[in-house]
Amino acid sequence: MFERTLPTLITATVAAILALQPASMSAAPLSSGKPSVKPVPIQASVAAKSAQSELPTELQMVRKRVLAGKSVSYRQLQALADHGDSIGAFRMGERLNAMNDPGLATDALHYFSIAVFQDRAYAVGQMVEILSRTDVKIAPAHLTQAELALETQVRRGNEKAIEALIRFYIEGRPFGTKRDQLETLLNAGGGGKNAEAAFRMAVMLLSGSDRTPDKEQQAERYLKIANENGSIGIRASASSLLATIGNTEAKSEPGVGP
Repeated sequence: MFERTLPTLITATVAAILALQPASMSAAPLSSGKPSVKPVPIQASVAAKSAQSELPTELQMVRKRVLAGKSVSYRQLQALADHGDSIGAFRMGERLNAMNDPGLATDALHYFSIAVFQDRAYAVGQMVEILSRTDVKIAPAHLTQAELALETQVRRGNEKAIEALIRFYIEGRPFGTKRDQLETLLNAGGGGKNAEAAFRMAVMLLSGSDRTPDKEQQAERYLKIANENGSIGIRASASSLLATIGNTEAKSEPGVGP
């Protein structure tokens, strides 16, 4: 599922982010109010190029100071991050997060996403924290970028990314309800938590007042996932519900009934 949607997602991300970019690629100056944060082209992140070897000499020095734990200015760090450097992007996200300004959360997410694209998997936790907040507004381009970054980590087997996307798709925010992607994730995970999530989704589908044959079929698929991978209790409950669905379908068939 993710492999098929990857080109579309990349195209949408590139178009949206480039639309936000100013004409100049130089580091944006600080204002007297909020720091100015300029989106970086996502192509560098998707390609996961070796940004360090391509850095100008000045930014290579900045990167060395960052790695050595020495202080760098906001503008220096932003320039490093905007050049596509994963270390710079992660530290830029941390600096923005530390300002405790909900208005900067979308930009922090953007920089953490750049880091995650280049396999800085430790930035997934910060991404999930921002995406879970209800007091922040995420720019659509940053939201698309974040989902694509998490999907990249899912394909690499990152359990935290898998669990986060499952929860986000179940809750329907911030990416919306995506049941096809959710089912793919639940099938791929094979863990106890995935089984519990699958069982919970099945119960939601079967408990609604708008229960339909399509929803019953989807619930049946979720229950089979739960029955295969869940704990003893989950398997027993899933098996019971599967039998109930089977009886309902049998009674609805022509010529079948008391």
